[in-house]
Amino acid sequence: MKIVVVGSGKVGAALCRSLVAEKHDVVLIEQNEAVLNHITKRYDIMGIVGNGANFKILEQADVAHCDIFIAMTEQDEVNMVSAVLAKKMGAKETIVRVRNPEYSNAYFKEKNILGFSLVVNPELLAARYIANIIDFPNALSLEHFANGRVTLMDFKIKPESHLCQMNLSQFRKRFPHVIICAIEREGKLSIPDGDFTLQPSDKIFLTGNRSEIVRFHNQIRPRVIKSLMIIGAGKIAYYLLNILKNSKIELKVIEINRQRAEFFSQEFPELYVVNGDGTAKDILLEERAAHYDAIATLTGVDEENIITSMFLNNLGVQKNITKVNRTSLLEIIDNQDFASIVTPKGIAVDTIMHFIRGRNNAQFSSLEALHHVANGQIETLQFQIHEGNKMIEQPLSQLRLRKGVLIAAIIRQGVTIFPSGDDYLEVGDKIIVTTLIQNIDKIYDLLER
Repeated sequence: MKIVVVGSGKVGAALCRSLVAEKHDVVLIEQNEAVLNHITKRYDIMGIVGNGANFKILEQADVAHCDIFIAMTEQDEVNMVSAVLAKKMGAKETIVRVRNPEYSNAYFKEKNILGFSLVVNPELLAARYIANIIDFPNALSLEHFANGRVTLMDFKIKPESHLCQMNLSQFRKRFPHVIICAIEREGKLSIPDGDFTLQPSDKIFLTGNRSEIVRFHNQIRPRVIKSLMIIGAGKIAYYLLNILKNSKIELKVIEINRQRAEFFSQEFPELYVVNGDGTAKDILLEERAAHYDAIATLTGVDEENIITSMFLNNLGVQKNITKVNRTSLLEIIDNQDFASIVTPKGIAVDTIMHFIRGRNNAQFSSLEALHHVANGQIETLQFQIHEGNKMIEQPLSQLRLRKGVLIAAIIRQGVTIFPSGDDYLEVGDKIIVTTLIQNIDKIYDLLER
């Protein structure tokens, strides 16, 4: 498809990389010529220097004939104006990044008066992601599919765990409604068979319905988060506090900027707000950080977040949640077990790529959800089966699935099935697929050719 992207910040640059990987025709509009040249040379795409809300610049990008127009600048108003212009000029679909909480109201969301195809708020998406992690503190990360009916969770097996030395056939007998869909061992990912034996330090990725995942989670090591400290009073913290405001969790925020700290204190009268440097050792010790069940480090500096979480881990904090946008930093660190990593730009790009793939797939299925896990190495996809699909009415064991593909769940008329080889697919089914193969957007891409 022909796609025009405005803005090459963190999300815009990551989005260009994903679009090029999926062979789309990309035009990038960016005001900073040096940044534009860097991105266009790196990904071999066309670039235009200028303001994305300028009619002449949009004409130059041939917006009238583009399939999808995506506005990703740092300024919400520029994104909205440029997307409205693009739609009037003939763009088929418009996607905008809107981050300001002031625009999180019914007119921009439910009523969508400006007619955008998709509104993406990376900070709100990240806040929801963190709220999921708080619900499941043993997990390193958590995703939901099929309107919450299916949950994908990953966690690391501790040496003292009773799962050690258990093979997958034994695991399935003990937890019949939970499927291990991938395992990472010594940095290598695989989709295992029934003879695979679990070892200490394995990172396992499981799917199941929410109640079964809760049961499994609580059997492994019962933990409940009753207190949460947030370091950094940014937009993510704002959205997260709104999500958690009716919970019984004891909350504290540490913010270095006095004006920002006062704003949070006024917005959340019941909240305990500390004006200070939450990455400083003396402040953390003074505020008794070690006594908190969980700490979310959400400052604007990735390096500070990582180092602070490492210190808190050594201090004995059981659950550390760390915001990191520059994922290249994580590749330098051998051991990431000190925290659950949250990457707002990655979550935002996944949301956009899911939308784009959904507009670009075959008639016999529709891609309804997409999530990347294991630092982008695993894709978890949700398809709906349509009339005429050649995968129906034959046992799953007879489907010639490609190596590195697993059908982890089937949702049929609201009921979740965790299938064996004897199960069938039917028209109307939603299927959850876990795969090590990248950039799948058509259901037949799952099959051997």
